[in-house]
Amino acid sequence: MAVTERTVVIAVTGEIGAGKSTVSKILARLMSCRLIDADVIAAEMWSCPDVKSMATSRWGNDILDAQGNIIKAEISQHIFADDEEHKFCNSMIHPLVIDEIRRRTENIDAVAEIPLLPEAGRPEWIDRAVYVEADFEVRAERCKSRGWSVEELRRREKFLLPKEQRMAVCDYIIRNEGSLSDLERQAVNFVQILGAAPYLL
Repeated sequence: MAVTERTVVIAVTGEIGAGKSTVSKILARLMSCRLIDADVIAAEMWSCPDVKSMATSRWGNDILDAQGNIIKAEISQHIFADDEEHKFCNSMIHPLVIDEIRRRTENIDAVAEIPLLPEAGRPEWIDRAVYVEADFEVRAERCKSRGWSVEELRRREKFLLPKEQRMAVCDYIIRNEGSLSDLERQAVNFVQILGAAPYLL
């Protein structure tokens, strides 16, 4: 009987503004594999009739534009209003996103950027998880390009699990405070370790 070569799924998570997207792109390039973005999938999920129905039942039709599509800014206002609203959103979207990532990574090597992996719960089919971190001041400066103030960054971060709990679900840490070449070096080191012992990192 022929032995089927096992595929590898790497998840990238970490802190807001730490550079998760950049690390994900570098890893996908180094590994020559598919790159999957959980945020893109989550945006797709908001167009599902069942999700829109649940959302409008909770928050009213003001979250929809003239074409009946979810207005992202309106949703954000509700999601980051308080813990209960945030938990409601997560319970509605997280399972759908994780299941879709699982479906898209079946039988292929992939790097999946999943910002809320610790909050969603790490599924057993994620082989390795990478945590990207940087000091708050560095991340706050980067978030300015998103139009976020320091207060907005703090407001969003308060809905995340404590850093220690988020890091606990990961296997490898990449610190992104230096140059792009330093970031690339850390990514190469991870891939080399992974290549030497893919399932024992």
